Amino acid sequence: MFSRSLKVWFFLLAFAVVAAIISIPSVSRAQGQSAVAAPPTSPEIHAVLEKIIHPKKVQVGDAVSARLTELTKLKDGTELPKGTHVLGKVTEIKMKADKEGPSKLGLLFDKAQLKDGKEVPLTMALVSVAPRWEPSGVDPVAADNGAASAGRVTQMSQAAGRTDGSAGGDTLNKGLGVRGATSVSETAMRPGVSYLQDITIVSYSMGEPGTILQSSKNTVYLDSGSRLLLLAQ
Repeated sequence: MFSRSLKVWFFLLAFAVVAAIISIPSVSRAQGQSAVAAPPTSPEIHAVLEKIIHPKKVQVGDAVSARLTELTKLKDGTELPKGTHVLGKVTEIKMKADKEGPSKLGLLFDKAQLKDGKEVPLTMALVSVAPRWEPSGVDPVAADNGAASAGRVTQMSQAAGRTDGSAGGDTLNKGLGVRGATSVSETAMRPGVSYLQDITIVSYSMGEPGTILQSSKNTVYLDSGSRLLLLAQ
């Protein structure tokens, strides 16, 4: 009787061990798939402006809004889905460039609004601006990242938007670019560079007055659909 019970006990033990060994790979695969699906943490936030910001249409203190173009997970663990709104305000306006100085526009973004309406405070700075994405036109972002020829543009397309950052921003502010750079990722935008014609970034910060754009020739404004690069703390 005892011998039979011992045999049953050993059989059950062996079955449990085999079952445990079989289950380990599937658990590992599930964990691996979860790790791959999770977005990498980054301080960069890529967005597009939802409405035009023009000195004739806004005043200091007016709200501004942009929409995230990709899923972003910040270093503190905050996850911002694609389509999340980043909200801010106008901090400074000078309509025209004249003898008293250049035209200016100040912007400060300080929170995110999720799709359910919940607002999350964020410390961030607008560090780069670029025109609306025009697939059939000139993209100065591509020019800034070394696209000096049609062959270089093709190489960049094949590299999924990787950049070498070799070119400076002064040429871009004159509105020069490379036609046909349709596959260069918007993530190629570089901090401190304005890709808008005749507009420069004077300074940027995560507190007041935020980012100051200026132009000694034209009225500074941002059109609807302008691309924004923000850095979050």
